[in-house]
Amino acid sequence: MIRYQQGAAALIKIFLDSKSLENPISKEDLCTWLERPKNPEHGDIAFPCFRLSKPLGAPPKKICQELASELNLDESPFSGVVATGPYLNFNLGKEAATTFLREALRDRDQFGRQNSIGAGRKILLEYSSPNIAKEFHIGHFRNTVLGQSLCNLYRACGYEVIAINHLGDWGSQFGKIAYAFLNWGEESALEKNPLEYLTKLYVRFHTEAENNPDLDREARLLFKKIEANDPELKALWQRFVGISIETLKKTYARLGVHFDHYLGESFYIDKVDGVIQELRNTNLLEESEGAQVVLLEDYKMPPCIILTGDGTTLYHTRDLAAATYRKGKFQFDRCLYVVGSEQSLHFQQLFKVLELMGKEWHAGLEHVRYGLYRFKEGKFSTRKGQSILMAEVLEEARSKVAEIIANKNPNLPEKEEVAEMVALGAVIYNDLSTDRVKDVEFDWNRVLDFEGDTGPYLQYTYARASSILRKAAETGLWTESSLETLIESNEFCPRTMQLLKLLGHYSGSIQGAVRLNKPSIVANYVLELSKNFNSFYRNVKVLDESEAAETIQLRLAVVDAVRTVIRSALGLLCIRTPEAM
Repeated sequence: MIRYQQGAAALIKIFLDSKSLENPISKEDLCTWLERPKNPEHGDIAFPCFRLSKPLGAPPKKICQELASELNLDESPFSGVVATGPYLNFNLGKEAATTFLREALRDRDQFGRQNSIGAGRKILLEYSSPNIAKEFHIGHFRNTVLGQSLCNLYRACGYEVIAINHLGDWGSQFGKIAYAFLNWGEESALEKNPLEYLTKLYVRFHTEAENNPDLDREARLLFKKIEANDPELKALWQRFVGISIETLKKTYARLGVHFDHYLGESFYIDKVDGVIQELRNTNLLEESEGAQVVLLEDYKMPPCIILTGDGTTLYHTRDLAAATYRKGKFQFDRCLYVVGSEQSLHFQQLFKVLELMGKEWHAGLEHVRYGLYRFKEGKFSTRKGQSILMAEVLEEARSKVAEIIANKNPNLPEKEEVAEMVALGAVIYNDLSTDRVKDVEFDWNRVLDFEGDTGPYLQYTYARASSILRKAAETGLWTESSLETLIESNEFCPRTMQLLKLLGHYSGSIQGAVRLNKPSIVANYVLELSKNFNSFYRNVKVLDESEAAETIQLRLAVVDAVRTVIRSALGLLCIRTPEAM
């Protein structure tokens, strides 16, 4: 679709050049103004003429009507233009629709991907980043699948992506866990189910500390000993880290999540001294109530604390060291932090301090914030024992899918694998189809709903298309034929045209998702494609043997193209597609 947007921009540019504007508008700018009509019946590409109202000194509707009457479409790929209020809508014809069909069948999983966009550019993505010694819960899930899908999308646009898991493996919480284990822990319980047991100890610590504030002081002292490399405590901490990473990798494998590097906060501890010295050298570090801080009141932010009164490092200290190390090591063009919205102030402070330190590359840092899963009664809190484990969610979903399969398709091959794929698809799509900036109230009924606009609906659409092609192959209706011959010998009905034009918008959905860091754009696109395909299937008899062989062959080619794009789009969202359901 991009080439046709460029063609529309070129036509509008010719019109504007005839007006001899004082400040000419480039074709590139015009191209970015183009939209996709909200109502597909209005056209395939829309140009909002109110953007030209000021430079042309005329009402948008008048400009739109003038454009519609003056554009020369003789040598363009457009079958017509229509003025709809302030929008000029371009309509594509059979040539464009067949181009999308050809390219989808030729390029397969590479269709819609624009490798040239990010060529030669490097993106570093930090995501997931759970605290160790705690079980992986639903609060970690959104961060993880959002980050992995962004990795997939950036790679689909040709960027070199470095995926980093910035594990929370350092800080005062480990003093708390160490205190709890040393005072209440049992070795046999730890070996039996390590993360579950450590989480229970963590919750117990906070319960006990509510009645005994001295416990927090004891925990801080223990962590200071860990920082000072106390042999016994450091060995205990390393054991907790190893247990956690081993368990996390199993969860990531199940979700289809992969990292290039596991670099936790502890990795940067020996690098913070250099950052602290640099802050001193640039006269940014000041003392405030015993702590070492960077004052940011001129930027309407509270002080950024670098060292506590007892010399302990904090998140900001380690994040400054991490950012500096990453730039030196990886030479990224951009670094994206996929972290919840509640950390917005933290990143505003972090980026401002780096700017004040003279790090010109701070402009390439971005906080990709997202809303959180919440209980109806409030935010998740591991320390209060208020969390839903991800394994629990997935097992509940898998159990429900298995029950549905047993009732509706008991002879389905590889039932267990399909149940796993559909369960994951349900939970992942429920998340990624939501705009990332919105909070999500956790609701079992919503997460495990397999009707309507859900992951299982999309997977079923893919399976239906696969079934059509299998049946056609078994009956001899699906054979190798020249696509060009089929195109020349057939006309496209309106439903087929609409479906093929929709294929052309796939590339734009990928680029939009990357531009805004919102996988929901691709999620909503593949839902629209699936709905259009199911409407096509209900109204067009694909395997009607009373039709000419060429007509059946062309319809099957359309099914194959749509099936390919559904698989590709869901793959970008970390969702697998079963061949049968």
